[in-house]
Amino acid sequence: MKFLPIALLAAGLPAASAFSSIASPLPAFPSLGDAFKIVKRPCDDCSAVVVEADVAQDGVSCYIALDSDSYGHTARPGNGGIRLLNYDSAESAIDDAVRLAKGMTRKHDMFRTGFSGAKVVVKSDHEDLSQIERKELMQDVASALDAFDGGMYTGCDLNTCDVDMDHLVEATNDRYVLAGRNSRVDTNVATASSVIGSILGTVEAMEGSRDLSALTFTVQGCGKVGSTVAKELVRLGAKRVQTCDLFSEAAKIDGCAPVEDWASAPCDFLVPCANSLAITEDVARDFPKGIKYCVGATNSPFANEKARAIFDKRGIMHIPESISSAGAILADSVEWSNIDLYQTVAPAKMYGWIRDISREKASDLASHADQEPQHVTSNLQNVVPEREGAPIGKDFEDWISEHSSNTETLIVGGGLAGTATAFSLAEKGIKSTLVEQGSSLAPPTASSNGDSRMYRKMYSSTFFSKMQAKALGRWEDVEEKTGTKLLQENGLLFYGEDTGETVEGSVLGAKDVMEKLGLPHTFYATGDEIAEAYPALDCKGKPYSGVCEDSAGHIRASKACKAMAEGASEKCTIKLNSKIVSIDTEREDGKIVAVTEDGETVTADNCVISCGPWTNSVLESANLPKLHLDIWQVQWAHYEVDADAAASIPQAFHFRNEDGIDGGLYYVFPSSATETIDNGGKAYVKVGVDFPTGEALSEMSSFDYQGSDDVLTLIDGWVKDHLPSVGERFDSYCHPYTMTKDSYFVMDRVTDNVAIFSGGSGRAFKFGPLIGDCLASLLTGDEAPVDLTPFSASRDCVRSGVAEKKEEPVLA
Repeated sequence: MKFLPIALLAAGLPAASAFSSIASPLPAFPSLGDAFKIVKRPCDDCSAVVVEADVAQDGVSCYIALDSDSYGHTARPGNGGIRLLNYDSAESAIDDAVRLAKGMTRKHDMFRTGFSGAKVVVKSDHEDLSQIERKELMQDVASALDAFDGGMYTGCDLNTCDVDMDHLVEATNDRYVLAGRNSRVDTNVATASSVIGSILGTVEAMEGSRDLSALTFTVQGCGKVGSTVAKELVRLGAKRVQTCDLFSEAAKIDGCAPVEDWASAPCDFLVPCANSLAITEDVARDFPKGIKYCVGATNSPFANEKARAIFDKRGIMHIPESISSAGAILADSVEWSNIDLYQTVAPAKMYGWIRDISREKASDLASHADQEPQHVTSNLQNVVPEREGAPIGKDFEDWISEHSSNTETLIVGGGLAGTATAFSLAEKGIKSTLVEQGSSLAPPTASSNGDSRMYRKMYSSTFFSKMQAKALGRWEDVEEKTGTKLLQENGLLFYGEDTGETVEGSVLGAKDVMEKLGLPHTFYATGDEIAEAYPALDCKGKPYSGVCEDSAGHIRASKACKAMAEGASEKCTIKLNSKIVSIDTEREDGKIVAVTEDGETVTADNCVISCGPWTNSVLESANLPKLHLDIWQVQWAHYEVDADAAASIPQAFHFRNEDGIDGGLYYVFPSSATETIDNGGKAYVKVGVDFPTGEALSEMSSFDYQGSDDVLTLIDGWVKDHLPSVGERFDSYCHPYTMTKDSYFVMDRVTDNVAIFSGGSGRAFKFGPLIGDCLASLLTGDEAPVDLTPFSASRDCVRSGVAEKKEEPVLA
């Protein structure tokens, strides 16, 4: 690829030289003298021409700035939006038009969109912009665009909106307007996509990966672009996302931490998405120590070159907005060069393409600069292509083809059910593609993550007890095939008060089932008997009974998901950090077509939706009916314990009667079940509750991973009362449980070729590979290994949320 000469790109040179054409004589243009008053001509220090268009209403002026080589040339027309403001003077409006047009030229040249820079600036003498007759104004702008006869295209900008564009489209007979017309593409989201891509590219070049988990971000400005960026940074696993806006309510974004003053909030990464020129010399000099990067959507974020130089000197890598804020003009390039594709494409494909090319461009620039901020400007020529050549919008169709794949089964979700399905399908020789929105299988934000889950036959239900027996055989298959030890037998004690049946059963109910099925167990009739057998538990003199299953134990949870995926690796392709945003289940050819947030397309014969608390959002993206599922916020923690004392602490589940926010269900895992903490010779036990923090949720957007201090106080108190040898709390967690009203899973087909697993209700993990077999059978038509009737997606409590009384199902 050829690149622009260095002379045209050098930093600090007059506007005529950086990214735009050398000033040239004003070209001839039919009827311009009649349509416009030329208020600024190209000269040595400015390559733009500015004209004033006639406006009928009083108190309103319209200035149009174009790069000199686009003025009068339809082969490379000007492109820039319409900005409406109460400027102090005509001179300030004209200067702003020139500044913005120059910025647009830099963006267009950076990606060779096929356009040159331009801007429409409307100066209002009214502070209250509602006094302007918008339709009349757009008719005047349309007359100006007609005079340019294809030499100028425009769209929305500050204080103009879709309604204005509707007026403009009507007045121009649907010409010269690039604003996402008749398309689902949102140009604000397109801009946010270029910001995210540039952030990822910067981190990739500077730190060797796209991992954001150690970085704190401050997003300055939470309008549509800034809020979209902030939400996506949360999804991508940023350590902390701080938000700031002039309107404090706008900064209140799920998963983010609002701050009052963006310029004084310490962070690693500043993301300007608000007003231009906000980074003054004082801000650049006084910004808190520790900042490493500055990448955002704001056009001209620095007040002047001195402010930019201060950031450079401090070692703060800044990717220019010609890359990071180019999303909308990249979409314009597609709209201009392939209108049919633009109007029919799934928006996620467009956003994914923009993110991908922005990431690559930002990474290339930082690499060419040798990761040195002061070398960025001098290396711009290395990433700017020559103007000659096809516009980048023509590449979009090829990108879609390159980022499309086919498989037999699409699996949405990489937790227990998803990896188990992949394992079972692979055993049958069936190919699959597993898509997981997190950065790993069983990611920390999901239900399947962690060191340990219990397995047991000790249920109050014979059905689940027998189901566990079948599942244990399949766990042995996984261990044998992968060579990974996943199950650790260490026994399980149920003990406590006579609570009646709970989501985890009861002591006496479990005893009855163990007796009925002839399963080995030990019963303790009193608290004193439990205390004698388990001295680490403070049960002496308490009105307890207990039952122990010696053959129970724990499963290494995250390792199990990874092992099942490895066991399926010859047949399963795994895509991490990939969020499904649309699924088409209604095609005439019967295929399933899914699109990820990165724009990737996966076409499959059938699909398994197994994404826990995100189930309904995926069903909605597939235009399928939602299920009545509750999302519980469930808390647990690790506690330090002396190694000698740890040896006496069993795996146990304690039942006590509910009392206010105390749901009465507590558990403890032995220290052997905690593997991920670097113990330094110390031992830790995991203690948690099996009741929700606060009210059940219906979606994950309001999930609080910090949990409740009140519930942690309950857990601390339980530890003090029941495990007196255990020390201080080391850490704490809050994970989602997806629940049904009757505590039975949903495991069924919802269309002929879409199966679903959800509502694990805190008990699914122990059945892992058996659940995979069941889901595989729903797709293949093979006989299921267990009766799936109790798990129907059409039962009343799943469709209406009303729990019906049901008889105990029978499992042979």
